[in-house]
Amino acid sequence: MNLIQHADSPRYIRLHERDNVVVVVNDQGVPAGTEFDNGLVTIDNVPQSHKVNTVDIPEGGAVIRYGQTIGYALQSIPRGSWVKEDQLRMPSAPPLDSLPLSTEVPGKGEPLEGFTFEGYRNADGTVGTRNILGITTTVQCVTGVLDFAVKRIREELLP
Repeated sequence: MNLIQHADSPRYIRLHERDNVVVVVNDQGVPAGTEFDNGLVTIDNVPQSHKVNTVDIPEGGAVIRYGQTIGYALQSIPRGSWVKEDQLRMPSAPPLDSLPLSTEVPGKGEPLEGFTFEGYRNADGTVGTRNILGITTTVQCVTGVLDFAVKRIREELLP
């Protein structure tokens, strides 16, 4: 992750070391011609929470975020560009029966002391909650869709 001391300096976050895109975190985004401390210069105006590529991506080249391919370039995308969905062909989803079955069991965590929450204790010592629906996103750009879904859930499903 790239950290800069001044709040008004151009800033981004690289989510995984393999990523060839970074996410702009300045409140107002950054204008075209912005130079980051590593020499990356934006070609386009890039809004906050949107992607900028750190290398030239050729037509058909993979766009990598979270260390995973999130799409393939429909055309060459020069370094420093605002990378948008309409520039990408999404990868095909693998068939569900080809996905590996997760068998990893996490180890027992350290006991938490001094923390509480509104819930109940089961007979076996585990705890649970009631009537809580947690909805979250993994990317900021879908917040509008999520807000709409939550509105519909509140209006149509909840008492």
